[in-house]
Amino acid sequence: MKCITIKNTTYRLDFSFLVFNALIFLMRENNTVMTFYAVCIIHELGHLFAISLTGGKIKSVVFSGTGVIITPERNSRHELFIMLAGAGANLIAFVLLSISGIGGMFRLLNLCTAIYNLLPYRQLDGGSALSLIIDGTPYERTVNMILMVVRLIFSGVLLLAVFLYGRDFIPVFIMSVMLFVSERGN
Repeated sequence: MKCITIKNTTYRLDFSFLVFNALIFLMRENNTVMTFYAVCIIHELGHLFAISLTGGKIKSVVFSGTGVIITPERNSRHELFIMLAGAGANLIAFVLLSISGIGGMFRLLNLCTAIYNLLPYRQLDGGSALSLIIDGTPYERTVNMILMVVRLIFSGVLLLAVFLYGRDFIPVFIMSVMLFVSERGN
C-alpha cells in the first residue's frame, strides 16, 4: 500500500494488517481483542522507549499482518537493546501483574506476546536479534538451517493444535504460515 511521510518518518499500512485484524475480530470477543491491542501497545512502547533512551530516531513504521515494525535509524551499538525492548516490556508487565496477583488474560497475553516476538523469524524481534548476532559468521548457514527446522516444527505443532483445540489456534497458525512464507522470500 501507499506510504506517507510525517516529520522524516515513513508510515505504511500493508493489506495483511487489515486481513489479520479482520480475522481476529471474527474469531474473538471484543474484550479479548481490545486486551490484545493493549498488550501490543505495551510492546511497541517498549521499543519506542528504548529508541528514545538511546537517542535514536524512527525511520519507518509498517503495520503488517505480522505486527507493527518500527525501524529506527541505524545505530549498531544499541540495535540489540532496541530489538529486545518490546519483549522486555511485555515480560516486565507480566512479572508486575503476577506479583500483584491481578491481570488475568491481560497478564497472560503479555507473556504470550513476549514469547511470540522472541520466535526465530527475521520479521520478529527474536529472529532480528539472531540475525544481528549470526549474519556474517562462519556459523550463519548452519544456524539458519536449524532455525528452518524449528520454524517447520512450530508450524506443525500449531496445525496440530488447530485440529485438537479448534478455531482458537487458527489466527496463530495463519500467522506462522505468513511468517514462514515471508521468511523464505528473504
